[in-house]
Amino acid sequence: MNFKLENLLVELELYLQKPEVRSSYAELDRLISDDFIEFAATGCSFGKGEVLARLPDERSPTIETSQFAVREIVDGVCQVTYRAKLKKADDNITSFSIRSSIWRKHQDIWQIVFHQGTQCKPF
Repeated sequence: MNFKLENLLVELELYLQKPEVRSSYAELDRLISDDFIEFAATGCSFGKGEVLARLPDERSPTIETSQFAVREIVDGVCQVTYRAKLKKADDNITSFSIRSSIWRKHQDIWQIVFHQGTQCKPF
């Protein structure tokens, strides 16, 4: 796998976690594919419309990530996996999850098409 591509996809994952990006409808619309699906750690699933309706108005949690891995599934489609520790802004609860995203190159940009967070034991 191309080291430059690995770095780009990890940077995109981290970029989507920034409060200023999470609150930007335009940036979310640009980076999230129209056919996006998420399976949340809570057991809920939703698409791009739900993300755009909810995320820009939400208070962003503090997110710490580690153990990134990137693999190419086919040309123009990659999976990014990592661990995440989230602390919500409105309570003092910390959650731990293993995360997986699928990114697809669409024209000149990479867009996220799938994301799943699975709760796990603290790390």
